[in-house]
Formats: sequence, C-alpha cells, structure tokens
Amino acid sequence: MKKILSLLISTLFICNVFSADLKSVCDGLSKTPITKGDFTQIKTINAKGRTLKSSGNFIISLEGIMWKTLKPFPSNLIVTENAMIQIAADGKKNVMTASDNQIFQNISKTLRSVFAGDSKELENNFKVAFENKENGLWSVVLTPKDSTIAAVMQTLELSGSSTNTQVTLLSLELQETSNNKIRYEFSNQIYPKELTTDEKAFFVIN
Repeated sequence: MKKILSLLISTLFICNVFSADLKSVCDGLSKTPITKGDFTQIKTINAKGRTLKSSGNFIISLEGIMWKTLKPFPSNLIVTENAMIQIAADGKKNVMTASDNQIFQNISKTLRSVFAGDSKELENNFKVAFENKENGLWSVVLTPKDSTIAAVMQTLELSGSSTNTQVTLLSLELQETSNNKIRYEFSNQIYPKELTTDEKAFFVIN
C-alpha cells in the first residue's frame, strides 16, 4: 500500500502551483495541459543497499496521469480525480475509488486542488523551499505538514529548467519515511494539443 501511495503522491505535483514565489515556473508548466515522454525510475532500498530500475512512458493531462512501465515488467498505473487504476501485464485491472479508502480520499482531494490551481491547500500542507540555479535550472523541495502524507514521505524534490518559451520538469525525487528513495528522470517530452482516442480510454473507469 505504501508503494502505491508513494507513486500516487509523486504524481500529484507535476503541474500547476506550489507557492507565489514559484509563479513563473508554475505558469510555464500550466501552459502545457498535456505532457508526454519517457521516464526512468531508480529506487534505492536503504536497508538492503541495492537499487531497482524500471522505465517506460508517462502522460500528464487534465484527464489524469498515467505511468506505463515497459521494463522490467509491463504494467500501467492511472490516477484520475476520483480513482486509481492498476493494470497488470495479464490485463487484470484493479480499481480503487476515493470512497474505498480514507487515505486515498485525502490525497485525491489534494490532486483536485493541484489541477484547479488551488495553491492555498498545498501551502497549508507543505513547507516549500525553492532554489534558482545557474543556466535556468531550478529545484523545489516539499516537506509535508499533513500527517497523512508525512506517514509516507519525508520530502519530495522536483527539478527542472526554464527558458523564455518553455518550462520543463527534468526529475522528481521522493524520500520515503522508510529511508528508501525513489527518483524519476524524465526525457523526450512532447506537448500535444489533445490525447488520442486510445489514450483517453485509459482514463475511463469500467
């Protein structure tokens, strides 16, 4: 359950607003309502001192967020406003709605706030540390105040780049309360105007 919640929380902060100090970055991200690309996930298991690596494609859209893992084993994780859908390699689908789980309901509420551009709820739940770096690079560290989220992660750090025409998310690093660390590296981003019919079908709850 913690693994699922960690991945879900990771998806909540890839768009819209974190605080007023990040307005230019947030405005840039909000200009691209659909982002598609490739991801590499590296999980460091502190207790065992080893790493696990997986890779695939992702979609961020107003309909929801999808992580399509291709290696080492194919699977899909789709997060919408009201549900989380897991699809295994054999096609078996598991759907969790907000009403099924109080923790998920709280996180789903945060997700709705993010897509609505409601920064107040995020600022109430997180301490925000933003840093401008050289060559247009930036990073932001989120430390949860909310006990539900703090039970799963210590910090969430996002890094990216900004130019006059484009703001790009390059990586996301989640430090879990178990001292495990999950890092996502993003590449080959494109910004289509709309999803294909097949892509829209992923976000439909059957």
